Amino acid sequence: MKHVDVISGVIGVLIGAYVLIQCQSFPPDVVMKIGPAFFPEILAWGLVAFSALLVLQALLGKVSGTFERLSLRQKGTQRILLSVGVMIVYCAVLKPVGFILATIPFIIFFMFLLGNRNKFQYLWVPMAITIGVYLVFEKVLVLSLPNGLLDFIL
Repeated sequence: MKHVDVISGVIGVLIGAYVLIQCQSFPPDVVMKIGPAFFPEILAWGLVAFSALLVLQALLGKVSGTFERLSLRQKGTQRILLSVGVMIVYCAVLKPVGFILATIPFIIFFMFLLGNRNKFQYLWVPMAITIGVYLVFEKVLVLSLPNGLLDFIL
């Protein structure tokens, strides 16, 4: 039995349960019947299910992975820490800068970090994804994203 898997699985179940409880306080949507709690509930149920599966596998001894010590000298550890730092900065600048202006460099950074070296894709992929997500949220789901510096245009 892997104690790390049991502990992290229990933490995942508890976080998922917390999100499900918090979703009960979201207001219902009378127009679309899919309120603001719909997607968080789907993700929370997924987290609960997969975390419970992790605990079950650990208790049955089905987990065969080994735990390695983390070292700041490893490239993978450096990428993880850099990714977390960039996500924190993204969250901090999202509201004042705006979704569109903050998301395009965010996507470009992760394309580079994940090894995409096709320069042509750096031009259109981040813009297409950002504009697509923006239009889905603004026009289809009628949920506003922060406009930030582009408030006078949007």
